[in-house]
Amino acid sequence: MELIRASTEHAEAVGRIFFEAFDQLARRHGFEPEIFSREFALGAATSMVSRPDMYGVVAVENGEVIGHNFVQLTDAVAGIGPICVDPSRQSRGLGRRLMRHIIDYALTNHGPMVRLYQESFNMVSLSLYTELGFTVTDPVVVLSVPIGEDANVRKLTQADVDAADALCVATQKVSRKSELRSMIEKGPGFGCIPHGRFAGGRLTGFVVPGFFGFAAGQTVEDVINTARVAVTSLPPPLRRMILPTRNGELYRCALAQGCRSLKLGQMMAMGPFEAPSGHWCPSVAY
Repeated sequence: MELIRASTEHAEAVGRIFFEAFDQLARRHGFEPEIFSREFALGAATSMVSRPDMYGVVAVENGEVIGHNFVQLTDAVAGIGPICVDPSRQSRGLGRRLMRHIIDYALTNHGPMVRLYQESFNMVSLSLYTELGFTVTDPVVVLSVPIGEDANVRKLTQADVDAADALCVATQKVSRKSELRSMIEKGPGFGCIPHGRFAGGRLTGFVVPGFFGFAAGQTVEDVINTARVAVTSLPPPLRRMILPTRNGELYRCALAQGCRSLKLGQMMAMGPFEAPSGHWCPSVAY
Protein backbone atom coordinates (compact mmCIF):
# COMPACT_ATOMS: atom_id res chain seq x y z
CA MET A 1 0.00 0.00 0.00
CA GLU A 2 1.29 3.45 -0.91
CA LEU A 3 0.16 7.04 -0.51
CA ILE A 4 0.14 9.13 -3.68
CA ARG A 5 -1.06 12.65 -4.40
CA ALA A 6 -4.76 12.84 -5.26
CA SER A 7 -5.54 13.95 -8.81
CA THR A 8 -8.52 14.15 -11.12
CA GLU A 9 -8.11 10.50 -12.10
CA HIS A 10 -8.95 9.55 -8.50
CA ALA A 11 -12.15 11.63 -8.26
CA GLU A 12 -14.59 8.76 -8.83
CA ALA A 13 -12.92 6.50 -6.26
CA VAL A 14 -12.61 9.33 -3.73
CA GLY A 15 -16.29 10.20 -4.20
CA ARG A 16 -17.35 6.58 -3.68
CA ILE A 17 -15.35 6.18 -0.46
CA PHE A 18 -16.43 9.64 0.74
CA PHE A 19 -20.09 8.67 0.39
CA GLU A 20 -19.86 5.11 1.72
CA ALA A 21 -17.66 5.89 4.73
CA PHE A 22 -19.72 8.84 5.99
CA ASP A 23 -23.03 7.18 5.16
CA GLN A 24 -22.21 4.02 7.10
CA LEU A 25 -20.68 5.88 10.05
CA ALA A 26 -23.68 8.20 10.44
CA ARG A 27 -26.30 5.49 10.06
CA ARG A 28 -24.46 3.20 12.48
CA HIS A 29 -24.90 5.89 15.14
CA GLY A 30 -28.48 6.80 14.19
CA PHE A 31 -27.81 10.06 12.30
CA GLU A 32 -28.78 11.23 8.83
CA PRO A 33 -25.58 11.71 6.80
CA GLU A 34 -24.76 15.14 5.35
CA ILE A 35 -23.19 13.36 2.37
CA PHE A 36 -26.69 12.69 1.12
CA SER A 37 -26.03 11.18 -2.32
CA ARG A 38 -23.32 9.61 -4.43
CA GLU A 39 -23.71 12.44 -6.92
CA PHE A 40 -23.01 15.07 -4.27
CA ALA A 41 -20.00 13.10 -3.01
CA LEU A 42 -18.59 12.85 -6.54
CA GLY A 43 -19.06 16.60 -7.10
CA ALA A 44 -17.28 17.39 -3.85
CA ALA A 45 -14.48 14.94 -4.65
CA THR A 46 -14.01 16.39 -8.12
CA SER A 47 -13.64 19.84 -6.59
CA MET A 48 -11.20 18.70 -3.90
CA VAL A 49 -8.82 16.88 -6.25
CA SER A 50 -8.68 19.85 -8.62
CA ARG A 51 -8.51 22.82 -6.24
CA PRO A 52 -5.05 24.45 -6.17
CA ASP A 53 -5.58 25.47 -2.52
CA MET A 54 -6.09 21.87 -1.37
CA TYR A 55 -3.57 19.07 -1.00
CA GLY A 56 -4.77 15.49 -0.86
CA VAL A 57 -3.48 11.96 -0.90
CA VAL A 58 -5.06 8.63 -1.73
CA ALA A 59 -4.05 5.27 -0.32
CA VAL A 60 -3.62 2.73 -3.11
CA GLU A 61 -3.35 -1.02 -2.61
CA ASN A 62 -2.94 -3.36 -5.59
CA GLY A 63 -4.07 -0.54 -7.88
CA GLU A 64 -7.24 0.19 -5.88
CA VAL A 65 -7.93 3.41 -3.97
CA ILE A 66 -8.90 2.43 -0.42
CA GLY A 67 -8.70 5.74 1.46
CA HIS A 68 -8.03 9.46 1.21
CA ASN A 69 -7.30 12.59 3.21
CA PHE A 70 -7.19 16.29 2.32
CA VAL A 71 -6.08 19.60 3.79
CA GLN A 72 -7.33 23.05 2.86
CA LEU A 73 -4.46 25.55 2.55
CA THR A 74 -6.39 28.65 1.44
CA ASP A 75 -5.40 30.94 4.31
CA ALA A 76 -3.11 30.85 7.34
CA VAL A 77 -4.90 27.94 9.06
CA ALA A 78 -4.60 24.49 7.48
CA GLY A 79 -7.99 22.77 7.77
CA ILE A 80 -7.88 18.97 7.57
CA GLY A 81 -10.54 16.76 6.02
CA PRO A 82 -12.35 14.87 4.83
CA ILE A 83 -10.43 11.75 5.86
CA CYS A 84 -12.07 8.47 4.83
CA VAL A 85 -11.13 4.81 4.66
CA ASP A 86 -13.09 2.28 2.61
CA PRO A 87 -15.45 0.62 5.15
CA SER A 88 -14.12 -2.81 4.18
CA ARG A 89 -10.51 -1.75 4.93
CA GLN A 90 -10.90 -0.03 8.30
CA SER A 91 -9.20 -0.90 11.61
CA ARG A 92 -5.86 -1.55 9.91
CA GLY A 93 -4.05 1.65 10.90
CA LEU A 94 -4.65 3.35 7.55
CA GLY A 95 -6.47 6.32 9.09
CA ARG A 96 -3.49 7.05 11.33
CA ARG A 97 -1.10 6.89 8.38
CA LEU A 98 -3.29 9.19 6.26
CA MET A 99 -3.64 11.70 9.08
CA ARG A 100 0.06 11.65 9.96
CA HIS A 101 0.99 12.30 6.33
CA ILE A 102 -1.37 15.27 5.98
CA ILE A 103 -0.28 16.80 9.30
CA ASP A 104 3.37 16.53 8.35
CA TYR A 105 2.69 18.06 4.93
CA ALA A 106 0.75 20.98 6.43
CA LEU A 107 3.37 21.73 9.08
CA THR A 108 6.25 21.48 6.61
CA ASN A 109 4.73 23.31 3.67
CA HIS A 110 2.17 25.70 5.11
CA GLY A 111 2.52 26.72 8.73
CA PRO A 112 2.06 25.80 12.39
CA MET A 113 -1.74 26.23 12.67
CA VAL A 114 -3.60 23.00 11.85
CA ARG A 115 -7.25 22.42 12.75
CA LEU A 116 -10.23 20.15 12.10
CA TYR A 117 -13.81 19.28 13.02
CA GLN A 118 -14.47 16.00 14.83
CA GLU A 119 -17.76 14.10 15.16
CA SER A 120 -18.30 13.64 18.90
CA PHE A 121 -19.83 10.17 18.49
CA ASN A 122 -16.71 8.86 16.73
CA MET A 123 -14.56 7.72 19.65
CA VAL A 124 -11.95 6.20 17.33
CA SER A 125 -11.18 9.49 15.57
CA LEU A 126 -11.25 11.46 18.85
CA SER A 127 -8.62 9.18 20.34
CA LEU A 128 -6.52 9.21 17.17
CA TYR A 129 -6.53 12.99 16.75
CA THR A 130 -5.69 13.51 20.41
CA GLU A 131 -2.77 11.06 20.21
CA LEU A 132 -1.45 12.87 17.14
CA GLY A 133 -1.37 16.20 18.96
CA PHE A 134 -4.77 17.88 18.54
CA THR A 135 -6.61 19.48 21.47
CA VAL A 136 -10.34 20.18 21.73
CA THR A 137 -10.95 23.94 21.56
CA ASP A 138 -14.73 24.32 21.22
CA PRO A 139 -17.73 22.03 21.62
CA VAL A 140 -20.18 22.60 18.77
CA VAL A 141 -23.61 21.55 17.58
CA VAL A 142 -24.72 20.88 14.02
CA LEU A 143 -28.05 22.59 13.33
CA SER A 144 -30.60 22.34 10.56
CA VAL A 145 -31.51 25.85 9.39
CA PRO A 146 -35.01 26.76 8.14
CA ILE A 147 -35.43 29.14 5.20
CA GLY A 148 -36.16 32.73 6.15
CA GLU A 149 -36.42 36.27 4.81
CA ASP A 150 -34.63 39.47 5.80
CA ALA A 151 -34.70 42.61 3.68
CA ASN A 152 -31.29 43.59 5.08
CA VAL A 153 -29.59 40.45 3.72
CA ARG A 154 -28.12 40.18 0.21
CA LYS A 155 -25.48 38.17 -1.65
CA LEU A 156 -21.89 39.22 -1.02
CA THR A 157 -19.68 40.56 -3.79
CA GLN A 158 -15.91 40.84 -4.03
CA ALA A 159 -16.27 44.44 -2.84
CA ASP A 160 -17.55 43.11 0.51
CA VAL A 161 -14.59 40.82 1.21
CA ASP A 162 -12.50 43.23 3.33
CA ALA A 163 -15.45 44.09 5.58
CA ALA A 164 -16.44 40.44 5.95
CA ASP A 165 -12.88 39.40 6.75
CA ALA A 166 -12.65 42.15 9.38
CA LEU A 167 -15.62 40.52 11.13
CA CYS A 168 -13.94 37.14 10.79
CA VAL A 169 -10.66 38.37 12.32
CA ALA A 170 -12.53 40.13 15.14
CA THR A 171 -14.34 36.91 16.11
CA GLN A 172 -12.31 33.91 14.91
CA LYS A 173 -8.94 35.71 15.33
CA VAL A 174 -7.76 34.52 11.90
CA SER A 175 -8.20 35.85 8.38
CA ARG A 176 -10.21 33.85 5.85
CA LYS A 177 -10.01 36.48 3.12
CA SER A 178 -8.80 34.17 0.34
CA GLU A 179 -11.47 31.63 1.22
CA LEU A 180 -14.16 34.31 1.11
CA ARG A 181 -12.98 35.48 -2.31
CA SER A 182 -13.02 31.92 -3.61
CA MET A 183 -16.49 31.17 -2.26
CA ILE A 184 -17.94 34.32 -3.83
CA GLU A 185 -16.36 33.34 -7.15
CA LYS A 186 -16.95 29.56 -7.13
CA GLY A 187 -19.59 28.96 -4.47
CA PRO A 188 -22.61 29.40 -6.77
CA GLY A 189 -21.60 26.21 -8.58
CA PHE A 190 -22.48 24.29 -5.39
CA GLY A 191 -25.22 26.63 -4.15
CA CYS A 192 -22.83 27.91 -1.45
CA ILE A 193 -23.45 31.60 -2.07
CA PRO A 194 -22.11 33.88 0.71
CA HIS A 195 -24.65 36.36 2.09
CA GLY A 196 -24.26 39.40 4.31
CA ARG A 197 -26.52 41.45 6.56
CA PHE A 198 -26.26 45.22 6.31
CA ALA A 199 -27.27 48.12 8.56
CA GLY A 200 -26.99 51.66 7.24
CA GLY A 201 -25.04 50.36 4.27
CA ARG A 202 -22.45 48.74 6.55
CA LEU A 203 -21.84 44.98 6.69
CA THR A 204 -22.69 43.66 10.17
CA GLY A 205 -22.61 39.92 9.55
CA PHE A 206 -21.97 37.26 6.91
CA VAL A 207 -22.63 33.58 6.35
CA VAL A 208 -21.05 31.16 3.90
CA PRO A 209 -23.66 28.36 3.75
CA GLY A 210 -23.14 24.70 3.02
CA PHE A 211 -20.70 21.93 3.80
CA PHE A 212 -17.66 24.22 4.02
CA GLY A 213 -19.58 27.20 5.42
CA PHE A 214 -18.66 29.58 8.26
CA ALA A 215 -19.99 32.84 9.69
CA ALA A 216 -19.39 35.92 11.83
CA GLY A 217 -21.55 38.81 12.99
CA GLN A 218 -21.87 41.67 15.42
CA THR A 219 -25.17 40.37 16.82
CA VAL A 220 -26.84 36.98 17.03
CA GLU A 221 -29.46 38.16 14.55
CA ASP A 222 -26.70 39.08 12.10
CA VAL A 223 -25.62 35.44 12.08
CA ILE A 224 -28.92 33.55 12.30
CA ASN A 225 -31.04 35.79 10.06
CA THR A 226 -28.33 35.78 7.43
CA ALA A 227 -28.00 32.00 7.64
CA ARG A 228 -31.72 31.49 7.05
CA VAL A 229 -31.56 33.52 3.84
CA ALA A 230 -28.24 32.01 2.71
CA VAL A 231 -29.41 28.37 2.88
CA THR A 232 -32.29 29.03 0.50
CA SER A 233 -30.18 28.01 -2.51
CA LEU A 234 -29.12 24.70 -0.94
CA PRO A 235 -30.94 21.33 -0.98
CA PRO A 236 -32.52 20.49 2.40
CA PRO A 237 -29.79 18.03 3.51
CA LEU A 238 -27.22 20.83 3.23
CA ARG A 239 -29.18 23.51 5.08
CA ARG A 240 -26.86 23.18 8.04
CA MET A 241 -24.59 25.27 10.21
CA ILE A 242 -22.07 24.46 12.94
CA LEU A 243 -22.50 26.58 16.07
CA PRO A 244 -20.30 26.81 19.20
CA THR A 245 -22.43 25.70 22.14
CA ARG A 246 -20.52 27.89 24.61
CA ASN A 247 -22.27 30.87 23.01
CA GLY A 248 -25.62 30.41 24.72
CA GLU A 249 -27.04 33.66 23.34
CA LEU A 250 -26.35 32.61 19.75
CA TYR A 251 -27.61 29.07 20.33
CA ARG A 252 -30.84 30.29 21.95
CA CYS A 253 -31.45 32.69 19.04
CA ALA A 254 -30.98 29.84 16.57
CA LEU A 255 -33.46 27.63 18.42
CA ALA A 256 -35.99 30.46 18.73
CA GLN A 257 -35.86 30.93 14.96
CA GLY A 258 -36.60 27.30 14.22
CA CYS A 259 -33.14 25.76 13.93
CA ARG A 260 -33.04 22.14 15.12
CA SER A 261 -30.15 20.46 16.92
CA LEU A 262 -28.96 17.41 14.99
CA LYS A 263 -25.73 16.22 16.60
CA LEU A 264 -22.72 17.31 18.63
CA GLY A 265 -19.15 17.76 17.48
CA GLN A 266 -16.00 19.56 18.52
CA MET A 267 -13.34 21.71 16.97
CA MET A 268 -9.74 20.62 17.50
CA ALA A 269 -6.47 22.49 16.97
CA MET A 270 -2.76 21.91 16.76
CA GLY A 271 -0.25 24.75 17.06
CA PRO A 272 -0.90 28.43 17.88
CA PHE A 273 -4.50 29.12 18.83
CA GLU A 274 -6.30 32.25 20.02
CA ALA A 275 -9.76 31.57 21.39
CA PRO A 276 -12.58 33.07 19.30
CA SER A 277 -14.95 35.62 20.83
CA GLY A 278 -18.26 37.18 19.93
CA HIS A 279 -20.66 35.61 17.46
CA TRP A 280 -19.15 33.20 14.93
CA CYS A 281 -19.58 29.76 13.39
CA PRO A 282 -16.78 27.45 12.22
CA SER A 283 -16.63 25.28 9.12
CA VAL A 284 -15.87 21.57 8.85
CA ALA A 285 -12.27 22.64 8.25
CA TYR A 286 -11.79 25.05 11.20
